Amino acid sequence: MSPSSTKIFEFLFDAGEGLLRSGASAASTTKTLLAICAQAGLKNVTVSIIVGQLTVSYQPEDGSYPISRVHNITPGILDIWWRSRSENTIERFLLGEIDIDQADREFKQFYQRQKNRSTWWWTTSGYGILGMGFSILLGGDFVTTLGAVLVSMCVSMLFRWLSRVGAPGIFSYAAGGFIAVLLAAGFMMLTNTNQATICVVSALAARLAGVTAYAVIQDSITGWYLSAAGRFVDIAVCTAGLISGVAVAIAAANPFIGDDVQLVELVTADTGSWFYSILGAALVAGGFALASGGLKIRLVAMTVLGSLAQALYLVMTKLYNVETFFAIFAVGTIIGGICVMVSRKVSLTSNALMLVALLPLFPGLMIYQGALSYFFGIGDSGTSLMEALVTTYCLSMGGTLGQYLVSQAMWQARKQQFRRRYPDGNFDTDQAHEYQAQDIMLPIFSKPFNSAEPRE
Repeated sequence: MSPSSTKIFEFLFDAGEGLLRSGASAASTTKTLLAICAQAGLKNVTVSIIVGQLTVSYQPEDGSYPISRVHNITPGILDIWWRSRSENTIERFLLGEIDIDQADREFKQFYQRQKNRSTWWWTTSGYGILGMGFSILLGGDFVTTLGAVLVSMCVSMLFRWLSRVGAPGIFSYAAGGFIAVLLAAGFMMLTNTNQATICVVSALAARLAGVTAYAVIQDSITGWYLSAAGRFVDIAVCTAGLISGVAVAIAAANPFIGDDVQLVELVTADTGSWFYSILGAALVAGGFALASGGLKIRLVAMTVLGSLAQALYLVMTKLYNVETFFAIFAVGTIIGGICVMVSRKVSLTSNALMLVALLPLFPGLMIYQGALSYFFGIGDSGTSLMEALVTTYCLSMGGTLGQYLVSQAMWQARKQQFRRRYPDGNFDTDQAHEYQAQDIMLPIFSKPFNSAEPRE
């Protein structure tokens, strides 16, 4: 294999891992990697994405043996810093502004900076702000909100340490749930308050969502069923680990705390005050964006989008009495479309924006309460879990529908603009690098299995 081909493969694997680990769908990632191959002059290329693995194969000449390389991808959390810089480098390469050597150097520099930069303080602060937001959304008082901030920050530091020592994901989540309950119980006993459940949920709700929820739906729509199944299993395993840790901690703590602190009780979002509800949503979205490395304009954009999602939900359910699940679907559709429109302005794909913006509405609370209700016989666990599933479906399908409608409208507008600028040109073949690069930020709902996807 030639040195140039080696660099191309390294570039492909760096780009693919950066996209997949932060929630990009298999179809979007495949389209991007095929576009890179086309720009690099690599023909007869096939990209295959399965659970935790990326395979790229190409045939140098007709009749020759194909060359294949496999790259393993470990699960990861949303990293806005890495994702935005990766997409910027990919776009500049596809537009011909940089060559493969410079693109490869930039990715190596990103990787080195990622290893050396200290992110613990903004990650910890971000999760503290997120915990504050969830506590406000659930109607927690000042003391409970303070406890939610402290527990969220401690759990964040625990996850960071477990990641550094290479602990398996399910045990990391179990440890996080276990520590969250013990810390919340201890804090509530010291402060003589009884909102431990709100404190625990506030610290763990974001962990229940996962960064791949929306990509599961997109992979299913585009026919990547194996990838969708793998992402779904990853979400289920991590959630099961978290719930198990919480359940064990509750069972272990109950004999010592007695009835003074209620660790298992049903709580719901407090929508009585619009101000506090929207403020809580803004803190949740902004906190998660900060914890994920989103700064400056991206932090502002995600905070505003989170506030807007909550405001739209309140308007529909409180002013117009729209049924809850339909309102969630409608909000998801609107926010999904807006995320596509602003994605290029903030240089971040719509999936990442939508994940953060809709986080306050994600049914982490219902998943948590449904599972614990089953373990401890409180309330109707079946109803809670069914509500969680329906809410997940409405958010994911609504967000995906909004992305699809707006991305198609933007693509048609770009097509008309191309025809006015090049009346004798063919949009399918002329300046292919232009439309491939401009399409990176848009979600893909087609099936680009064996070549760069042609457009009509």
